Amino acid sequence: MTDLVSVASNAVQSYQRALGTVSNNIANVSTDGYSRQEVVLAANPVAKVGTVYLGTGVTVDTVKRQYDTFAETNLRNSNSELSSQEPMVNYANRVIDIMGSTSMGLSGALDQFFNAARDLSSDPASTVMRGSFLRDSENLAARFGELSGQLDLVQEETDEAVKSYANAMNTIFKQLAAVNTQMTKQKSVDLQPADLLDQRDVLLKDLSSYVHIKTGFAENGAVTVSLGPSLTRDVVVDGVKSFMLGTNFNSAAPEKVSLVLDPYGASTTLSGISGGKLSGIMSFREQVLGSSRSSLDTLANNFVKEVNAIHTSGIDAYGNTGIELFTIDTNSVGAAGTVKVNLNDPLKVSAAAQFRIIEAPNNTGGADAGIVYVGKPTNGPPDITLALVNNPSSSAAITVKPTVSRPVAAVATIPNGLENISVLMGEADPGQELQIFTRDGRQLAGKKVDTATQSLILTEANGFATNASYSDTYLNVNGANSYKDINVFYGAKASVGAVLQADSTETDPTKHSTLAKVAVPATLQSDRIQTGLTSIASGLFKLNGVTLPEISVLTGTLQASDIATKIQAAGISGITASAKNEIHIPVNQLKLDLPLSLKSGNASGFTVIKAVPTGLTSVQGLIDAINSKSSSTDVRAYLGSDGTLVLTNTTGNEGKDIAIDSSASPNALGLKAITYGGQISISRALVDGVDTPIELGFANGAPADLAKMGFKTGAYLSGTADEDLLVFVTGPGEAKVSTGYTGKPIDAKQALRTAPLQVRFDSPTHFSIVDVNTDTVVASRNFDPNYLEPAFTYQGIQISLSNPPKAGDIFVIDGNKDGTGNNENMLALIDLESEPVMGGGKTFAAAYIDNVNDMGNIARQATISQSALQVVYDQALSARDQVSGVSLDEEAADLVRYQQAYQAAAKILQVASQLFDSVLQVR
Repeated sequence: MTDLVSVASNAVQSYQRALGTVSNNIANVSTDGYSRQEVVLAANPVAKVGTVYLGTGVTVDTVKRQYDTFAETNLRNSNSELSSQEPMVNYANRVIDIMGSTSMGLSGALDQFFNAARDLSSDPASTVMRGSFLRDSENLAARFGELSGQLDLVQEETDEAVKSYANAMNTIFKQLAAVNTQMTKQKSVDLQPADLLDQRDVLLKDLSSYVHIKTGFAENGAVTVSLGPSLTRDVVVDGVKSFMLGTNFNSAAPEKVSLVLDPYGASTTLSGISGGKLSGIMSFREQVLGSSRSSLDTLANNFVKEVNAIHTSGIDAYGNTGIELFTIDTNSVGAAGTVKVNLNDPLKVSAAAQFRIIEAPNNTGGADAGIVYVGKPTNGPPDITLALVNNPSSSAAITVKPTVSRPVAAVATIPNGLENISVLMGEADPGQELQIFTRDGRQLAGKKVDTATQSLILTEANGFATNASYSDTYLNVNGANSYKDINVFYGAKASVGAVLQADSTETDPTKHSTLAKVAVPATLQSDRIQTGLTSIASGLFKLNGVTLPEISVLTGTLQASDIATKIQAAGISGITASAKNEIHIPVNQLKLDLPLSLKSGNASGFTVIKAVPTGLTSVQGLIDAINSKSSSTDVRAYLGSDGTLVLTNTTGNEGKDIAIDSSASPNALGLKAITYGGQISISRALVDGVDTPIELGFANGAPADLAKMGFKTGAYLSGTADEDLLVFVTGPGEAKVSTGYTGKPIDAKQALRTAPLQVRFDSPTHFSIVDVNTDTVVASRNFDPNYLEPAFTYQGIQISLSNPPKAGDIFVIDGNKDGTGNNENMLALIDLESEPVMGGGKTFAAAYIDNVNDMGNIARQATISQSALQVVYDQALSARDQVSGVSLDEEAADLVRYQQAYQAAAKILQVASQLFDSVLQVR
């Protein structure tokens, strides 16, 4: 009887627990993350009764949590992938709505701007039209600012979203660490409470919505979580410890953000995350937001640059050069937001071009002419301010080496704006000449070049204009017939100098007053003459217009004193000539223990100053030794004011050669043992009210002849040519070139505007360009009338003609000082609308639309990916629910089954009770 009761009571108790478990499943059917629980029943051990084994009932073995590791991991991964698309879809569509909007987008504002330019071009003198153009310019600038501001708002929102996601993840990290702490109470996952395991899996699933995670589970169910490429890298939960995730925004590139693990400890930058909302929003910031901002800024920068380039090349209604229409801070992040209109006076709108061309009323060809400035020519040799030092002395010269095979060497380009230019060539070899040309082949200084040399010089590579022709009309010409009235001299020249005077009556130097400058006579100083000469032929040179006679000696070699004497004897008005010979030797160069022998002039032999051993111990001792032999050598020495030892001629022997004996080389002076020629000085007396320069030019001589007398050949240009000039050295050999000038380079374009030009067609195939102010023919070119659109360029001005002109046609070019009724600059601005100035050969509008389309494609792809990943997620969720989900149908079936079993067990108890009662009633 007791066995029956025991079996029945065990059954009642077990099925009661089973019914409770089923009831708990039904109650949690909608609980997120709940895993279905199932009671596992097991038979009690059998009991042996006699020779028979009888069952002892049932017991609850365990309550099993329905869980599949693969299904749960797959659900987390698919959740990460799906969540990553949400920020991209939402925010990308918002950016598209901003930039593609008709009311806020840029396309409409660009159209308005260029339409306003068209309206103004139809009536450039209208102040109303100018004001309308300014308003539409301001509207466009404001539109750039609004778009940039909207992107800033999206930027700020995503900044906060990133921070919010990071904070939410940090909270989950802490919660997982707390769950792990509770799990330490049990050694096996099977002993852990099912609800605790569910809590762990819910937290992991929530975390997977922010970022793709890697997980590892301990034997007791505790989880390790990593955000890195492997479970051991970038660990955020490790047992009972969790690590904080921080954010670091880049101010230079606001769309970029780096994630820092454990920012307040041993911080490390995450190597890279994938999946989840955090990864999605970071992808949006870089791919869409950053790209949109960069494209907008690039568009704004290019637009402002191109518009300003055109606007500053025009003329406003006041006749002044245009200023920039827009300003922009190119160094700013979000440069588009800094676009502003730079002027508020409608009359300062540059509608007119800086140049205009006017057809003469008597032209018979009917050609309409157009003009545009295409830029200063940049071909040819380097700028003289870069190639040479502004110092005419020999110490600052550069070496130029034309060769036999190519006897032309380009030296430098003299830029427009330099004044009072002197280009000097020293140590010239026979046949070498210094030549100066304009870019159109007008030779201004030097010696006329033959046809063969012209073909070598007049090339585009050398800086000449296309179709340039050679002319020597202005070669070395001064006065009214010179090139643009500049004075040119070729030879050796010295001008009258001036010395600043001061009133030094007061003892305090700060109180000295400046007086008028005092003129100083012109002095032409040579370098050392060439030694060993016996004569210089007559008719080679002209000194201030007077041809110099032959200079020769009957015996010996020509001395500097001989040359000076002959020049003095020529009787040229105001001219005096003298000679000297000074050799300056640094004292640290002296070798007092070495011998020295000297001679002067045409002396037959050397005089020994000191032999070895010299016995000299001081510089003064050497000076005394030289001076002790002056009566024999005609050479004396002294210590100069600059601290050098000076070797010179004795009185009455000024200008004679000084030679150092080569048999005593090295020598006490530390100099090369050669003959040192003297130097010539030519002066001209001042005349009140008259310019009194010294000009030693060529009659039949050449630079190599002038070098024999120690003079450098120079090309001297007084004034400015108002254009670039080209410098060459012709003739094989080696020459030293130096320069001196005043002034500085100027804006070639503005200089050109001040010089009106006439284009004169003397035949249908030839024209000349004439400087109106000076009546100088600055260019003479051939013209091909067979071109479909005839055109030519001069000094950066491009002239186009509608059809070939006829002989006698004249076109006048000027700086368009009165630009009120001229619309050429505004027409150039209108043309900018269709110019491919953006990357990939796109216009402004096309580049903007393409960027919006690119963003739309990204958003569309994200939407498609989201739909596809939703299916994957739903499948993963279904797979998980098949294992862990609660099915009400199954639970209802279990409920009925366990209810019936419970009722049956209860019936057994009832039967046992009745049997017990029956036994008790037995008498």
